[in-house]
Amino acid sequence: MLTRLMSRSQLATLVLCIAGSARVMAQPSDDTNAPPSGVNPTRLTGGGPVAARALANQVNDPTAPVTLIQFRDVTTPSIPGHDSPANVLQVEPVFPIFPTRVLPFEQLVKMTLPFPTTPSPGSQTGLGDFSLFDVATFKQSWGKWGFGPALVFPSATSTALGQGKWQAGPAAALIYAGMKNLTVGAVAQNPISYAGSSSRPAVNTLLITPTLTYTLSHGWFAGYSDFDWTFDWKNGGAATIPIGLQVGKIFRIGKVPVSISIEGANNVVRPSGSPEWLACLELTVIFKTARGPR
Repeated sequence: MLTRLMSRSQLATLVLCIAGSARVMAQPSDDTNAPPSGVNPTRLTGGGPVAARALANQVNDPTAPVTLIQFRDVTTPSIPGHDSPANVLQVEPVFPIFPTRVLPFEQLVKMTLPFPTTPSPGSQTGLGDFSLFDVATFKQSWGKWGFGPALVFPSATSTALGQGKWQAGPAAALIYAGMKNLTVGAVAQNPISYAGSSSRPAVNTLLITPTLTYTLSHGWFAGYSDFDWTFDWKNGGAATIPIGLQVGKIFRIGKVPVSISIEGANNVVRPSGSPEWLACLELTVIFKTARGPR
């Protein structure tokens, strides 16, 4: 799909630009899933199975202060009424902002830049709607919780690839990390449209991204899939609930830590006409995280 969207040089430029913006980096905090004492977080995959397991714990915690870029390629193999699969490549930079005198709390920013391909007939490929959330996080003895804004910008290159609405709403996160090597929780967002094309329907949708991951030895991890649960309040709360599994591993390309995983899910609850199965290949590039000046 990616080769249909842009040339290799354009993709490289995109990745470098996003990586540059992500260098608001800050070193990992001392939460439950942080690297063990004495382990350099920038060399975790070079520190043996214990270090790799520690990094896997952080990468799979959606509130951990780790700077990374995820590439998620999600495919729906079959859609009722269509002749071909649908696909979306999601480029997702994530970076922490550490406490300052002005804002004395930790924040985690996640951006999502989607490149969807709609199914045939009438297949289209291009840029979708850009989204962002910024969650202020607070550590507890049992894990972490947080809240902040969720924003969606109508950046789609065609009507079929986006919702055509400016959106804003609340975001919240809750992570339990009281059991060693197990991360449980969720991130929820509910963007609501407030402006945009008058010819497009209003939007009010709750998205819940569940997390349930157990980290094994040597950087392997397995757990619940990362697909969103959605509840469309403009359609009577119509729900889409995928149930599935994910398996992956932390390794290293040169000196750069990388995570790769595969996941699949069945939409056990879904509106009429929506796809039954989902599949995803995810690649995460993990950057050095260094605390900036206070």
